Amino acid sequence: MQSPRFAIEMSETTYSVEVQPDYLGKISRSKPPQALAELIWNSLDADADEVSVRFNFNELERPSSIQIRDNGTGIPFEKAPEYFQKLGGSWKRPGAKTDQRHRFLHGQEGRGRFKALALGSSVRWEVTYIEGSQPSIFEISISNDHLREVRISEPIVVEGPVKTGVVLTIDNLYTDAEALLTSSAHQELTEIFALYLANYPDANIEVNGAKLDIARCVVSKETRALPEIVIGENSYPVDLDIVEWRDATNRSLYLCNHEGLPLTRLERRFHIGSFQFSAYLKSSFITELQTKGELETAEMNPQIVQSVDWAQDEIKTYFQKRAAQDSKTVVEEWKQQQVYPFRGEAKSQIEVVERQVFDIVAVNAAKYIPDFATTEHKAKALQLRLLRAAIEKSPRELQTILGEVLKLPPRKQRELANLLKDVSLSSIISAAKTVADRLDFILALDSILYDKGPKQRLKERTQLHRILVILAF
Repeated sequence: MQSPRFAIEMSETTYSVEVQPDYLGKISRSKPPQALAELIWNSLDADADEVSVRFNFNELERPSSIQIRDNGTGIPFEKAPEYFQKLGGSWKRPGAKTDQRHRFLHGQEGRGRFKALALGSSVRWEVTYIEGSQPSIFEISISNDHLREVRISEPIVVEGPVKTGVVLTIDNLYTDAEALLTSSAHQELTEIFALYLANYPDANIEVNGAKLDIARCVVSKETRALPEIVIGENSYPVDLDIVEWRDATNRSLYLCNHEGLPLTRLERRFHIGSFQFSAYLKSSFITELQTKGELETAEMNPQIVQSVDWAQDEIKTYFQKRAAQDSKTVVEEWKQQQVYPFRGEAKSQIEVVERQVFDIVAVNAAKYIPDFATTEHKAKALQLRLLRAAIEKSPRELQTILGEVLKLPPRKQRELANLLKDVSLSSIISAAKTVADRLDFILALDSILYDKGPKQRLKERTQLHRILVILAF
């Protein structure tokens, strides 16, 4: 698409923006990936099937500007003042669809266009749209210095075949905008648009030359039905999509409308081993909260809180089963190699539990031990015996083994230690071991006191008393 910056001088009109203080706060707090996501949503909501995000760099090889280009329908000139004058109002009705491709609109209360100011201080839209049967081009610009003013140029009619769409340029980037160049930002954007791209595979999003490729990034996707939200005579279905990723993620839980479009991300902690996932809680009740403008306080809504609790339980159960499946395959291989630290069948329920906890922790740890798969069988058997001993003794001992002996990275050490703490059955192992140790001591003491040979050799003051003193402490 050609740039509208011609030799002909464009006349422009300045419009006053009705800025709401709460929206100004939201703009300034927006994180770069989330701000960029809002701008990409605007392109998709304009029926674009190609969205490209490119960075320009200065002589120091630092990003100086961002350009977002799409092939959507553009912005009608007569609608532009309405779209930009009210910060906090939107033409997008929740549940509505785009005009041409009939996709569901993301719709975010009109804030998306101003999120560009969270990335840089100067923003310009170059818009190509069809007026009647004739293509026209005009510009819209805003800046942080004059946030209450939006400048819109008069449209210029252009000759010849011209594609519609918008080229959004953000100049004078802030330092934290560099975070958009990281792999974690790319992964976060992939998570945000995962369900949308799955529903609309004809849409393509490219960020700095790399496509958001769902098929390559996703390991598995599962949908689970959760209990309905019931309010009076109204009931709202609730579904949970769990997407497992190949790459590291923040393990996010998103609140989505009934079509699966993420509207907000919740901060939650999950202790599920090394699995990387995103979860999407979908319901028409969430759509209703968005329609009423109550999405910002959704985490205080008792129905949402209950559904989130159910979702967390379902996620935990799902990945416990996944861990058991993975463990079973790996453990069978260890048994064939004769390096598994347990022999024969478990003789008691305590031993069954002990093996379950060991399998989960050991399989996760083995993924991070350098060259574990190719290690000699003797060394591998020793490492597994050390893990077994650590789990039987205490999480503190486990931390020592993971860090000093197996050389696992600190993040993975914490992850596995938390996993062990989160497995309530591990406390049964500890309790059983404590009882067993004390019974062994009592039997030994009984032998010393009452067996004929030891009893004759035992000295009461210098030996028995000292044993009792040690016991007291």
